[in-house]
Amino acid sequence: MNLQLSYWLDDDNIICRVDDHWDRAMDSQNWSDRASASKIVGKPLFEFICDDVTRMYVATMIESVRVIPHTSFRPYRCDTPDMKRFMQMIITPEENGWIRVSHVLIRTEPLKKPVTFTTTTPITPLRQLRNNQTINYVRCSICNRLQQYGNWDNSWHEADSFVVLGHASVKPLKVLHSVCSDCLHELR
Repeated sequence: MNLQLSYWLDDDNIICRVDDHWDRAMDSQNWSDRASASKIVGKPLFEFICDDVTRMYVATMIESVRVIPHTSFRPYRCDTPDMKRFMQMIITPEENGWIRVSHVLIRTEPLKKPVTFTTTTPITPLRQLRNNQTINYVRCSICNRLQQYGNWDNSWHEADSFVVLGHASVKPLKVLHSVCSDCLHELR
């Protein structure tokens, strides 16, 4: 089960190279064409991260490996609508100055009930009313737990526990991405 994919970053965090088996692995995992090697090589890594807090989190990990050369290991989740996917990010400095970022699938568990998400951005209340849009939850980009949008009491829950309790509908949940306080604390 230990699927591993790597990409290499230059000093400007441009993706310079991916594993030789990258596209084959993307096809087997049903990723979109947007994740193919031809679409990501030569592009800035942070173009593929949807929010500022997660960008800063990842930038901090990468920069720490550059400043004090060491290999850094960070667990995270990359769930599918019906599976919890427990992953590990391994960030390693290379002799040529590049940084190798590897993603390893450790294990999977089925979700109690499938849940899908759609990413949105913060919107002003007036625009929200005009467009009849609502944001349901904030989703941690690292552990994938959810917090109800506007409920800033620091309670984060597994996505499938919200579905089981009836908080979610059959429609995709609109989420903002961020990093929860537990995951931020682990970065220290």
